[in-house]
Amino acid sequence: MAGSTKGQKPAGHIFRLAAFSLHHSPTPLGNYLRRMKTKLGPKGATMATAHKIAVIFYAMVKNQVEYDETLWAARDAQREKRLETKLKRQATRMGYKLVPIEPKAA
Repeated sequence: MAGSTKGQKPAGHIFRLAAFSLHHSPTPLGNYLRRMKTKLGPKGATMATAHKIAVIFYAMVKNQVEYDETLWAARDAQREKRLETKLKRQATRMGYKLVPIEPKAA
């Protein structure tokens, strides 16, 4: 039988519930959900985040390792660096100079 079967799978439902609950979470997965929500809308973001959670869960079970959030911190730092480089390149292309704002001392 080709194609998808009717009905929802219990594991998929659990992953979607977990993804839906991350909206206000300050974790990297919560940040991912909010970023995807701007791109894909609420349903698409929930599905994408549920898929990411499922992949993480599968890797943890397959490799018998614990969840390591420090890997996410490194990836977020890389993403921020890429975004900064992209913005600088776009500003230069348009004839502007991008200058960082210095934080004010309290």
